[in-house]
Amino acid sequence: MNTPDNDKRTTTKRDLATQVRLAIKPALKLHQAEVAEVISQTLDAIRDALVDGSAVELRNFGVFKVEVRKERVGRNPKNPNVDIRIPARKVVKFRAGKELKKQMDASSPDDTPAPSTPAPDVGFGSL
Repeated sequence: MNTPDNDKRTTTKRDLATQVRLAIKPALKLHQAEVAEVISQTLDAIRDALVDGSAVELRNFGVFKVEVRKERVGRNPKNPNVDIRIPARKVVKFRAGKELKKQMDASSPDDTPAPSTPAPDVGFGSL
């Protein structure tokens, strides 16, 4: 899986395939590539449902749904005096289910990495 020095703690599709294969190993004899294909097909089905405008509900996990962000006015960071029109667009939203929320709340605070704080002498005033 991921190395301990990986700050982002990202789980990849390959990591998921390994976890699933190890979890079902006694019951089913599947190769890593077969498990990865099942995961890919599952994600493709979820993507296709979202593209069609359907919500995807995975019981005890959560709900994926498509929402429309309204058009808005933004600012150019290089020139804050310039207004930029940001058009409306579709975005995918995820709402965690009860079981996932419960497990997230039960996990110890030590499981999440602490946000890094800059050194005291770093800032705009130091040269």
